[in-house]
Amino acid sequence: MRVFRLMGALIVAALLVAGVRVTQAQGTSASSFTLPAGGTATISFTAFCTNFGQKFPAAIQAPNALAPNNVRAALAYIQAQNLYSDPAQALEAQYAIWQLVGATGSPTGGATAQQVVQNATTAPANPQGTSLLDAVTANQVAVTLASWAPIGQPVAIGTTTDNFYGQGTVTVKNNTQQPLTLFMPVGTLFPPGTAG
Repeated sequence: MRVFRLMGALIVAALLVAGVRVTQAQGTSASSFTLPAGGTATISFTAFCTNFGQKFPAAIQAPNALAPNNVRAALAYIQAQNLYSDPAQALEAQYAIWQLVGATGSPTGGATAQQVVQNATTAPANPQGTSLLDAVTANQVAVTLASWAPIGQPVAIGTTTDNFYGQGTVTVKNNTQQPLTLFMPVGTLFPPGTAG
């Protein structure tokens, strides 16, 4: 059975740190934030599927890995071009992601999908700070999934109809006695919480 994964692509929508709302500028890479000792933050994200042919997951787990650099570059391009905000453009972006991961039998899409593939050359640079994934490994923070839902209505994908991208939030708690500067990298992977 193949593992179904989602990529947290666009981490800019909302960031709540210690009760103070901080708005991050939308760009082509992740932004860092400082989490006070013992503090919590909520990070909103948009995620695309990496495995073609698997059922869209009803639930996902906390992030645990990064997508390949070409997929991360594609996600940065998708974010910079705002392709995730329109369902038709997002589907084209999804087709490009499946091409980049080498999915067999996935739709190729049109001109937009090809533009994403052509621009998937350089992974975005990480901002200053510690990757959320590294901070979890070092037990500096705890990350829990707070919400997850598909975006829009299911669409025809190949011979089936399903969702292909979603939105969610994770809550990050600083387990240390010092402030931490953190970021959630573009291309963060979220494993499924339920089998598809």
